[in-house]
Amino acid sequence: MAHDLIMAKTNSRAAASGRQAVVDIGSNSVRLVIYDGPRRAPVQICNEKALCGLGRDLRPDGKLDPAAVEYAIATLKRFRRLLEEHWNPPVWVIATSAVREAADGEAFVAAVKELGFDARVVGGSEEAQLAAMGVVSYEPGATGVVGDMGGGSLELVALDKGEVVESASLPIGPLRLMQQASGKVTDAARLVERALDGLDWLKPKRFKTIYSVGGAWRAIARLHMRLRSYPLSVLHHYELSRADAAAICDLIARQTPRSLQEMPGVPRRRLDTLPLAALVFRAVLDRTGVDRVMISAGGIREGVLYKDLSPEEKSEDPLLSGARFFAQRFSPEPAIGAVYEKLTAPLFADDSPAASRIRAAACILADIGAFFHPDLRAMQAFDTALRAPFYGVTHPERVAIALSLHARHAGRRPASADEHLLGLLTPEEQQRALRLGLALRFAGALAPKAPAAFAGCALRLDDRKVIFRAPKSRMSLMGELPRKRLESLASAFGAQAAEEYY
Repeated sequence: MAHDLIMAKTNSRAAASGRQAVVDIGSNSVRLVIYDGPRRAPVQICNEKALCGLGRDLRPDGKLDPAAVEYAIATLKRFRRLLEEHWNPPVWVIATSAVREAADGEAFVAAVKELGFDARVVGGSEEAQLAAMGVVSYEPGATGVVGDMGGGSLELVALDKGEVVESASLPIGPLRLMQQASGKVTDAARLVERALDGLDWLKPKRFKTIYSVGGAWRAIARLHMRLRSYPLSVLHHYELSRADAAAICDLIARQTPRSLQEMPGVPRRRLDTLPLAALVFRAVLDRTGVDRVMISAGGIREGVLYKDLSPEEKSEDPLLSGARFFAQRFSPEPAIGAVYEKLTAPLFADDSPAASRIRAAACILADIGAFFHPDLRAMQAFDTALRAPFYGVTHPERVAIALSLHARHAGRRPASADEHLLGLLTPEEQQRALRLGLALRFAGALAPKAPAAFAGCALRLDDRKVIFRAPKSRMSLMGELPRKRLESLASAFGAQAAEEYY
């Protein structure tokens, strides 16, 4: 009876959970990622990997190294047990180039299936397209070249407004180059150029942006971020000019493993492969002549999830979906966000669609600091907006949301220690974010966490006045504190505060 009750509760929890998982069996690593949250903007709650090196030491007969196989199977057994502890969410299991090309790949897949995993080997073209879909899931409407650097292969995909128009899988991953070039850089460079020669569509100046995917290229970007003391340690949507990307690739490609080890932030497990990954990156930069490189946190695993969405789900805004998820978890009254958005809209009537979208996200997140100590709310909300796993948002846009949330709780910009972050915004963008924060601060004082109280209320800017208009039944809400905050809001617009009741 007790066992049946436990199982009933477990099954009920599994049915109610929105969790889903991907197991990615790659050439270098075997990884499990468990996601929770909204399907359109899933949040990683478990991300484990083991560097099994299935593609690192292929035997002369083309078979996988037995030691690597043993390590991979042991890792997958652990992943199977972890998934059971998470109520067995839906799981997609994919294997890429190492298993795809090994002489005993089918035997390895059969062993994986014996563990209870419905493993599937993806072809090179599908691998490329899944990586591209992962980018699109985080950057709707992306246009440019997606480059996914894996251990055994490089996937290149041309995107036009989120749609795949060209794709290729090239055997020039760093592990493959190490084997084929026997450590000789000149031989590796020739192999890379020969592989790129086969892509007629990879023409100079056809694309403006490379979306960089894969651990090796992300490691290059992270090193660049550290060397320039970049103020925001969020890799997703980090941008480099082509010149900066080429310079950091040249720097890394010249290093020995020993000299790389002395550089800050270079993972030890990539000491031997990172120079070759940089060599490939530089060659792609030269071939495309792009203006910029954008780092994407979305890749093949996110592409697997995105591909399974309905058209309606794909059309959702990932930033707003993610913001609503956080509001549902941390705001006492998640519905207040839509009320704030409507209330503040007339004050920002001249905003572009992009700016309106960022205002909407800030309004949704306005009360996520509510459950923290009053002295900590401003910085907690500020830091959450800066570093939470939000997608479809640039770094300056993150800072704008964070600044609005800080002003919402503190009535001002953060301390001088954070001025380097605010430097990602223009003075005009800072002013706009502060104004929005002060508008949210006024609303939060008028009727805290009470969306129904704002029925019939409006804010507008008219004749050098910021006017709060409301039904007469709301007059009693306008006490000393909300009136003071209305005055602060009006001052930020260089205007006088006024009230109208009808």
